[in-house]
Amino acid sequence: MRHSAGHIAAAAVAALLAGGCISPNQSAATDVDPVRWDSRAEIRLPNADTVTLRDATIFLRCNDRFTEDTLTVRITTITPDSLRFGEWFLLVVPRPEGPAALVREAAIPYRRRIGLTQAGDYRFVVMPVRPVRGVEAIGIDLEKSR
Repeated sequence: MRHSAGHIAAAAVAALLAGGCISPNQSAATDVDPVRWDSRAEIRLPNADTVTLRDATIFLRCNDRFTEDTLTVRITTITPDSLRFGEWFLLVVPRPEGPAALVREAAIPYRRRIGLTQAGDYRFVVMPVRPVRGVEAIGIDLEKSR
């Protein structure tokens, strides 16, 4: 099948426009046991942008049983080619202002200006160092660094 130069040019323009629609923010989350979170929670983030630097924020969705102001977790990052990096991280959870809500979300800055240099799925495995009550979900938000 032969394609005219016009068809090829139109396809190229469409591809460029579609690439411009990629959001600078990306989030993923996973549910955990709100009665007793004591096991690993894996969050998958597909990555196609190997150039842009991003800031990472950890977020927790909590119910009224969550009474902690800090929570230490082990975060292991696994790259698409299976390299691993693990570290302990202290989540300092801000107290809600105003009337207590039944469900709230706490966002805690994690890393700034990180580069995900490989295309494919990055996996973030998060595990609390001790059992905790009231956490319903944990996630990661990536935002283009300013």
